[in-house]
Amino acid sequence: MPVPATLWQPGMRITDARLNAKDYQAGSVSVSFTSQTSYTQSVTFPEPFPVAPIMNCEIASGSGATGRFEARPINVSATGFTLFVLLTDTAEGADTWASQPVHWTARMPTA
Repeated sequence: MPVPATLWQPGMRITDARLNAKDYQAGSVSVSFTSQTSYTQSVTFPEPFPVAPIMNCEIASGSGATGRFEARPINVSATGFTLFVLLTDTAEGADTWASQPVHWTARMPTA
């Protein structure tokens, strides 16, 4: 497991693990559903964080039905989150998605 990035402190030793450490992860999820106004999907981080990270989600398309939806992370933990996709204008009614990409980023909170 990679070592999370660390703010340098006086007296810290330089190690390969610290030099290669990352304080962020990113990925993409393919989302498909039929006739829904909201949808959830569990996502597991490739590597667990020491604490729950700060997150962002973005729908990678604006065409068709996706233009009326938004995506956000909920139930964020050190090991993953739930992707929540919801229709922003329910007056339009339910929609269907087929393999629409939603990108996510997660980073360690700063002190």
